[in-house]
Amino acid sequence: MGNANVCLKRCFYVFCILFGIIGGLLLALALFGHGAYEKSEEIDEMLPGIIVFYVVGAVMILLALIGAYGRKERKWALILFFIGMALMCCFFLWVSGSVAVSRREITNALNKHYEGAVPLDKADQSTQDEVEAMQTELECCGLNKGYQDWGKTVPQSCLCPEQYKNSSKCIDISTEDTPPANQSQALVFSEPCLPFMAAYVDEIVNIFLGLSFGISFIVLIGMILSMTLLCQIRRRPSTVPVTFSVNASVSKYRELSDATENV
Repeated sequence: MGNANVCLKRCFYVFCILFGIIGGLLLALALFGHGAYEKSEEIDEMLPGIIVFYVVGAVMILLALIGAYGRKERKWALILFFIGMALMCCFFLWVSGSVAVSRREITNALNKHYEGAVPLDKADQSTQDEVEAMQTELECCGLNKGYQDWGKTVPQSCLCPEQYKNSSKCIDISTEDTPPANQSQALVFSEPCLPFMAAYVDEIVNIFLGLSFGISFIVLIGMILSMTLLCQIRRRPSTVPVTFSVNASVSKYRELSDATENV
């Protein structure tokens, strides 16, 4: 063999190793997520994403092994590697496009989820628990209109801690008709929670798009390397070795020489 450029084959081999490492990291992340959420109530929502990580990680490792074998100038392995990488690139681009298009729909779905929950003091207990957990985590109060979304009773999770007393994060509602649950403190968070949630979701979408496009770019590099390697193998014909024998027969030449001398 030896038809392809040695430097190109080494670069392709290094790429396959790095690609396999990325696939292993995705598998490890899937295993960690599965173990972390296995006993959680959110496992049903997280499971589809975890399965995707399992499949993508396993496929990446498999393609890395095929590519590493194709480095030995096995055409079928390089062709299979290129097809697999092309399909993976199309998959990631399709997922990225779908998520980018549905970005606005995700925000609208979030708003619709809490659309009929106001006033929150009359909402069901599960909705109140969700909003209170969100308030504690994001340091906000209410959904769209701040503390007013809670009606006549503002919960403890809306109250500002001591370090925020003189900051713009808090407002004084001591003169309002809506008293907090703790009458001794009338400072509550001024910002509603849904804008924070929308920004948080938007940030997650941006991170996902960045990772998706990044993997697509890496896959594209692999496609270019494998196709270049294939083209070099096909364009450079293998040289047929020519052998010379030192014991070649010279009987014909002797006969011709003897005949010339006799003449």
